[in-house]
Amino acid sequence: MTSQRGVTFVQLLVCLAILLILIALALPAVQMARESARQVQCRNNLRQTILAVQLHHNSQGALPSLYNGTPRPYPLKEWDLFHMHSWRAVLLPEIEQTALHDAILWNEFATATSNAHVSQTIVPTFICPSGGDPATMGWGLHHDAIPDPMQDPSKEDRYSVVRSDYDAMAGIEIWPDPFPTGSDPNSVDYVCWGIWGWPVFDTKTTSGSRLLNYRRGKFRDVTDGLSHTIGIVERCGKPIAYKDGKPLVTPDNPNADYPGQVGWSASNTFVWSINAKSVGVNESNSRGIYSFHPRGANIAVADGSVRLLPDTTDFQVLVRLYGRSDGGLPE
Repeated sequence: MTSQRGVTFVQLLVCLAILLILIALALPAVQMARESARQVQCRNNLRQTILAVQLHHNSQGALPSLYNGTPRPYPLKEWDLFHMHSWRAVLLPEIEQTALHDAILWNEFATATSNAHVSQTIVPTFICPSGGDPATMGWGLHHDAIPDPMQDPSKEDRYSVVRSDYDAMAGIEIWPDPFPTGSDPNSVDYVCWGIWGWPVFDTKTTSGSRLLNYRRGKFRDVTDGLSHTIGIVERCGKPIAYKDGKPLVTPDNPNADYPGQVGWSASNTFVWSINAKSVGVNESNSRGIYSFHPRGANIAVADGSVRLLPDTTDFQVLVRLYGRSDGGLPE
C-alpha cells in the first residue's frame, strides 16, 4: 500500500507567512533603491541647470534675467511679473532644447495662448522624478484676466502649464529682533538678496509695488564666493501648495492652489521668489526650499556643485547661503 505525501494546510500557512515577511522586508529596500535613483537624477538635473547658468554667464557677462521678452517697458507692475518669460526659458539652448527656445514667441507674454505650445511642453531637466507625474498640468490666469477673489476664474481666463521643480530664489527675509513697531514686514530693507540681480522698487516693499528697473546678477557681485552661495533650489509640489508634507488647505484656498507661478516658462513676482522669514528646508513649497526627498532637499551652488540640505538646517545657515555678500559660511 502506497502512502500519499502532500502539504498540510498548516504548512501552507507557514510558507505564506514566511513569503509575506520576506516581501515586507524587501519592499523598503526596493523603495529606498528607487528613491536613491530618483535623487541621483534630481542632482543631475540641478547640475545641468546650474552649468547652463554658468555657460550663459560666460557668454553674456551676466546671469539670465528673471524677466525676459515682450515689449512691455519698465516700470513693471506686480501683475506683469507673473507673465514674462522666465530665466529657464533663456537657458533652453544650453540644455539641448534649442528648438523649443526658437519656438517661443518672445514678443508675446509667456502665459499667452500663442505660447501654449511651449508652456505645455515637458522639459525633463526641470522635473524632479520624486515630484510626481510631469504631465499633470498646473494653471494660472492670462495677463488680461482680472482676478476676482470672490469667484473662480472662467475657463477663458485660465492657461495650462507644465511645472518646474527647480527655482531661482531671489533672496531671503531677515527680520530684526525685536521687529520695529509699525514697520512693514514686506519691506525690502528686510531682504538679504542672492545672486539673481538687483531689483529697484518704487516703494520700500516687494508686495504691490512696481519694479522700476532690474539689473541682472553677475558672479563678480558674489563677494562671499560662489562655493558659499545658493544658485538654484528644489521647490517641488506645484501646482499644489504644500506645508510640512501636506497640501495647505485653508478656508481661502480650499483646493490648496499654489499662490505663485506654477509653470517653468513664465516668470514670478519677487514676493514668491523670496524665502520667507524662519521657513526652513521642507516646510513650505510656496515660501521656501521644498522637496519630496526624505531628510532634505537638493540645491545647486553657484560654483556648479550640488548638495543635499538636511531638514534640520538652521535658518541662519540658510541666510548665509542665500546672501551674496554677507560674509559667507565659516570654513
